[in-house]
Amino acid sequence: MAVVNPIPKEKAAKELKSIYEQLSEKFGRMPNFFAIMAHRPDALKHFLPFYASVMAAGTIEAKHKELAYLKVSRLNGCEYETRAHAVAAKKAGLTDEQIREMDSFHRSHAFDEKEKSILLYAERMTRGAAPMRERTLQEMRKHLSEDQIVELTLVVATANFSNRFNDALQVEPDLG
Repeated sequence: MAVVNPIPKEKAAKELKSIYEQLSEKFGRMPNFFAIMAHRPDALKHFLPFYASVMAAGTIEAKHKELAYLKVSRLNGCEYETRAHAVAAKKAGLTDEQIREMDSFHRSHAFDEKEKSILLYAERMTRGAAPMRERTLQEMRKHLSEDQIVELTLVVATANFSNRFNDALQVEPDLG
């Protein structure tokens, strides 16, 4: 059970009504993650465009963004985001084998070198706030431009934010 209750549409702040309608149409319901964030209407109103700018816009393929997001969620043990992003990752082109072998990606043949560098970067960034190892950065630079490295860093940081939000508040998984 969640630490706080999701706010139902009928009790949501007036300025959130259109957000509730859009998200309910997209997901078939108002996802708990957002319905709980609705306790802070301004945060929800600003988070959604930020999230879209990180996940939907940019030059990194959706498959690679979902690869990083799912890796972070699995590392953090976040059931909510792991469920949600396993579905999103499949839609974006990840295979069942890749999802199954994500934890052992170093020795897996399911990933190419670019995917392995993305997984390593997501793992290192999630496990510690210390500066990134030069070797990890060299691998990234082989496959991504500076703009794309910033883009990937935003994906990983956003995944860590949403994982911690959902886990701290014990948000009930309702996607995936």
